[in-house]
Amino acid sequence: MQLSIVDRFTWVMHTLLVGGLLWRHEPWRDELQAWSIALTSDTPLDLFPNTRLEGRPPGWQMLLWPFAQVISNPRMLQVVTLVIGAIAAWWWLKLSDLDWRIKALVLFGFHFTGGYFVHSRDYILSFLVLVAAVGTYRRHGTGLRLAAVLCIFSFVNAFSLAMAGAFVAAAWLPALAQLLKVPLRRRLEIISALVICTTLFALATYLTYPTDENQWQIGTYKGFGRMLTKSFIPLDYEWQWLMRIDDWLGALILLGILAYAWSKSVVAFLFAAFSFSMLLYNLTFGYGDYWWHFGNATIVAFTLTCFPPTKTRLIGHHRIARVGMLTLLIVALINLVAQRFGPGRDVYSDRPYSMASAAAKQIKEICDGCTVIVDWDAVGAAISTHLDGRELLYLNRGELGTFAKFSNTNIQPTWDQAIAAMNKFDRPLLVQTIFLSGPAPNNLNLIGIHLDGVWDTNLIWQLETKPLVNTD
Repeated sequence: MQLSIVDRFTWVMHTLLVGGLLWRHEPWRDELQAWSIALTSDTPLDLFPNTRLEGRPPGWQMLLWPFAQVISNPRMLQVVTLVIGAIAAWWWLKLSDLDWRIKALVLFGFHFTGGYFVHSRDYILSFLVLVAAVGTYRRHGTGLRLAAVLCIFSFVNAFSLAMAGAFVAAAWLPALAQLLKVPLRRRLEIISALVICTTLFALATYLTYPTDENQWQIGTYKGFGRMLTKSFIPLDYEWQWLMRIDDWLGALILLGILAYAWSKSVVAFLFAAFSFSMLLYNLTFGYGDYWWHFGNATIVAFTLTCFPPTKTRLIGHHRIARVGMLTLLIVALINLVAQRFGPGRDVYSDRPYSMASAAAKQIKEICDGCTVIVDWDAVGAAISTHLDGRELLYLNRGELGTFAKFSNTNIQPTWDQAIAAMNKFDRPLLVQTIFLSGPAPNNLNLIGIHLDGVWDTNLIWQLETKPLVNTD
């Protein structure tokens, strides 16, 4: 199967757009956290303990690790993202049976441009591996090749683990129903694939589930209706009439997507049903706070278009297919509108989302060899990455480090602790982010103000008795 000329043109224009957006995008804190872990892990095995508090397996960091060992600049992270996104888009265009105009509409919507394709997070890898799983299923069916791809899929993040489980259930349930009727070799292949998937999925679950030390826990009910709505309607609005019915609209969109999956095949329908069930459960009781969590539902919806249709059409499939296709068109249009009236406003803002890069640049100019002290390691990790993985002193956990550790043993430091830490070093700099509140002590001089970020801001201080910059 080859791409048509219009699909190739769509791919070229989409890749150029994403490349331009990536170039002007300053990586956010969580993007740099993954890069910091890959950068400062000596071996791939170190990624396992270093990601234990991340709430996800280390699949993304494993991919980044060899590149981070060669080039420490975060631009390399964005190059990796661009390449993965370009491959995923090409493969999706090749496999999807949508009309070329709808394909273009999908790719230029928010989640497929400024969302997953511009932010260097594991979600772009999740999309690539999911498309690879469907492509493997189309070509080789339910064999060991598909099991291997799904095991990789399960190691990307918690949402991909849920989708990988859904894919196994959807693809192998029909095979299990015929297990005693197939030849012995085929029977052993089915059993081997399920054993491999079960073992690796169990490991991925163990690595994902929060430990007792983890700062983030699960089990708090966040509201099913909100999760359903945000999964399919990523828009910001305050119209009361729409807020009263948006949960119902989300439910109708879900039913429409399931109708489309039903018109494709039983496997596609089962995958959609199981995926949405587990994703919505995860969002309702686990991780579900931002657009990049909710957008997994959109990824599932449009990956359904890559599944092969059944040879025996289901009763009334034409009418069901039209309803499903109309629903996908609505979802694509909503994602296009989200570029302007949704999360796209923050993503495409001229204001930097984080001021970590500006702070790191000033630190290099002031004193490239001084001791940098940061009150919060989450922002400190981003600054450390821009300083080529340099160790900083994190007050919230009382130790030198690079990447953040989201531990419930972390503290909220005080100004007295900050001054005491600065007095231990000859050339200290203090970066204040969110933890140090109230007026600063009189023996500190403010030498850096970085308050223009959408989210992360910081101030840089020096000791009056150990000046690094003349403030007279």
